[in-house]
This record gives sequence, structure tokens and C-alpha cells, in this order.
Amino acid sequence: MIIAGASFAGLAVASKLNGKILLIDRENIGSHQRSACGTTVKMVKDVGCSPSIIQTFDTVALHTKNREIDIPLPEQYCTINYRKFCELLAKQNKAKFLMANVKGVKNKTIVTDKGSFKSDIIVDCTGWQAVLASSLKKSYVNRKMISFGLETEIPYKDDKLRFFIAGDNCYAWIFPCKKTARFGICTYSSDTKILPNLKKFVEGYGLKLGEIHGGYFCCCLKEPVVKEIFVVGCAAGQTLPLTGEGIRRSVYFGLKCGEIIQKILDGKMSKKQGQREYVKIALKGKKHYNYLLKAQNKIQNLANWKLNVIAEIFSTRPIANILWKKYKAI
Repeated sequence: MIIAGASFAGLAVASKLNGKILLIDRENIGSHQRSACGTTVKMVKDVGCSPSIIQTFDTVALHTKNREIDIPLPEQYCTINYRKFCELLAKQNKAKFLMANVKGVKNKTIVTDKGSFKSDIIVDCTGWQAVLASSLKKSYVNRKMISFGLETEIPYKDDKLRFFIAGDNCYAWIFPCKKTARFGICTYSSDTKILPNLKKFVEGYGLKLGEIHGGYFCCCLKEPVVKEIFVVGCAAGQTLPLTGEGIRRSVYFGLKCGEIIQKILDGKMSKKQGQREYVKIALKGKKHYNYLLKAQNKIQNLANWKLNVIAEIFSTRPIANILWKKYKAI
């Protein structure tokens, strides 16, 4: 089988497979961080990547225009070292890795700049561009549903995760990493001209921009199977709206997809049965996913006092615990 994309989703799929596997990515594994790399401690431990944890958190601070409201985290969060996480997860698979640019797929054959490769089972984990799925279905990527973020990691210490409702259809964050912190800003649209916003945000703390990373991500839940190709992670729009959380989701659905594919390879279910099973799992939380999407579309237009009231409600531990259970089940 062939997996296109060797980040969170692709590595998770590969970790569950035995057999002849080709893993393709345009970059070396773990070489290019694009996200804020924050996720749950439990997920990192469950996949055997604990050494990648940099700093852990029990509290998130939500900043509105005039308030900072602490919200207790029902489950501990952490920032991770992207390279180390990917390398640890990569050690759990038996795949052959090929560094190449994937261009598309036709007749069960993936076309790359280093040759063509055929397989009966193919997985698209190529991020928001969904290179394989969109080569089969031109409308698969809806650019109106693409978000864009930029981030810089600079010397700064803190003990909380911080989110800021920044206005102008943007939100910002600070993810501490012991001696440094990741300052980022994101727009819910595909507007890429947000570097001045990031610069202003960083300078507000008396700091200067460091090296910049970031990119697009998709918060638009899509078909998880396109013409027999499994689609996982950001390629399938599995990043959550509003919060932009994608790592936990990519790993979760990657593991589930890998388990299903292994059953197909072992002859325990047919390919069509496996596809139906994956679709069922991937779309299970669609209703709640859509609630988050509606909240994402409304939050920027909410009056500041309403944001404060909502944050105050979320800050009570019983409410936070209930909401977390619903959120995690999406």
C-alpha cells in the first residue's frame, strides 16, 4: 500500500500496518513544523512519544478585549517537539520512505517527480491541498473554507496556554515551550497578509519576531473516501473549527484508518467494507463539528461582554468537564 504524506496523519496510519508499505513525502520526516504543536498529554503518551513533550499545562487563559479569564483544562495539555514526535512515531512503522513530490493519482497509480507507483490501497495524508483526492475530484478542496496561520518561536516563559480574540476575523495564541514560546496568529479566511498582525502582537510583549513558520489548514469536514482512496487528517478537513485543533484528530483518525486497512490486508474484511467502516468513524461527530463551525463564524461578531460571560461560564470546572467530554467525542 501507499501513504502520501508523512506528518501526523500519515505516520499514524503507517504505525498500524504490516506488509509492503511505501510512505511518500516531499520533505524529510519531522523537518518542517507548520503547526503550534500543542495537544493532549494522553495522546502523546498513548502513541509512545512522551520524550517529545516540552511543557505541560493545566490552565488556558482566554483574553478578550478587557479581560483575562482562566479556564481549567479537564485533561492536561502539552507542547511538543515536532521533529522528535515524528521521528518517534516513524520508528513504529516498517514503511519504505521516499522523498518526492506527489502530483496526483490515476488508475490506482500515484504520480510523483521520482516515478509512478501503483497500489490497490492508497491513503491521502497530504494536508489541506489533498493532492490525491483533489486530482480525482476537482471540487474537493473548498478554498473558501481554508484558514491561514503564522507563528514565531522566541525566548519567553509562561505557565499557561493563552488564546486571544484579536478581532478582524483573527485569533492569536501563545504556546510556551519552557525557555521559549510560540507566538502565533491565524485568520479564519485564506488571507495570507497577516505578518504585520503577528509583528504587532509580538511587539506588544516587548519582543521581536524570530523565524517564521506556518501555512494553510482546512476546517471543512469532507468525504473521507474519494474513489476508493482513504483521506486522513487535514486533507479530509478533520482539523476542528474554532479551536484549530488538528494533531489529536489527525493521529486518532490515522490510527483508526491504519487498523481498518490492516484488517483488509489480513482478509478480515473487504476493501469496500473497510471504506464504509472508515467513513462511519470519520463522520461520527459531524453534527458537533458543524456546531463548532457555526461558533467559529459567529465569535468574531459577538459583543465583548458576551465573550466575557461565555468565558466565565466555561471557567467553572463542572461546566469545563462537561464541555470537554462533548468536545473530545467529536
